[in-house]
Amino acid sequence: MGLNEFILVPKQSTWTPRSDTLSDDLLSIQKCFDPSWLMAENLITHTASGRGLVYFFFILGEHCVLRHYYRGGLIAKLSNDTFLFKQAQQSRPYKELNLLATLHAAGLNVPKPIAARLKHTSFTYTADVITGTIPRAQELHEYILQQALQQSVWEKIGVTLRKMHDLQACHYDINVKNVLLQAPPYIQEKTVAKEANNSETSDPFVKTQDNTENAGEQSITIYLLDFDGGAIRDGDKWKRANLVRFKRSLEKQRAKYSPYYYDEDCWKSIERGYQS
Repeated sequence: MGLNEFILVPKQSTWTPRSDTLSDDLLSIQKCFDPSWLMAENLITHTASGRGLVYFFFILGEHCVLRHYYRGGLIAKLSNDTFLFKQAQQSRPYKELNLLATLHAAGLNVPKPIAARLKHTSFTYTADVITGTIPRAQELHEYILQQALQQSVWEKIGVTLRKMHDLQACHYDINVKNVLLQAPPYIQEKTVAKEANNSETSDPFVKTQDNTENAGEQSITIYLLDFDGGAIRDGDKWKRANLVRFKRSLEKQRAKYSPYYYDEDCWKSIERGYQS
């Protein structure tokens, strides 16, 4: 790597370089941070827009997502993707990968940490991160724009948030768009079969006639995303405020969209799951 570039790879990553092939392994990983190289090699499966363009691709045995670090808020008007550089261990990608590695190893449903790249000058840096994708998944926000969830799924969300807090992890940007609902594999299989029969929907959560009532929703797995800025914190006082932040995000979206399949009963189910 250049003198002003770091490749960060957690010990738990499947991409951890071998000592006897260190240089070659790092060069292979470095290429994965270049969207133009990924495109030239026809590795990109699809892209998504958020705060910048996000690239999905398959390489080195992993289904991956590549995203660039951008600033938010008013400061983004001055500099949208540069951050103050002190040392690599204090950078956003290092902290996020380290937190994801800790949570993933503890069994919390979060993206698999794979690698990050940090390019710096004497005073500033830009960065990118690669994590594992979550198959058959949909944002909670997108789902409840279309249809209601069973109360048991809202309870699962509460259980997942409690597990995060029990691990002393604070997600400073926990919101309805950072919670993913993952359908079980058999739901996707039924969906593919319906598509082959010219079905009008490819919704991975669609129920088929030979499924029992609500079987798909009962098998939904909850994932948490975007731990950029998150941290392990001591104590418990901050946990209620973190949970209330999530509630505010639901209420904000409900005020913006109609229909929006969220109400106080849904929140009571989250609380029930959290306290279980």
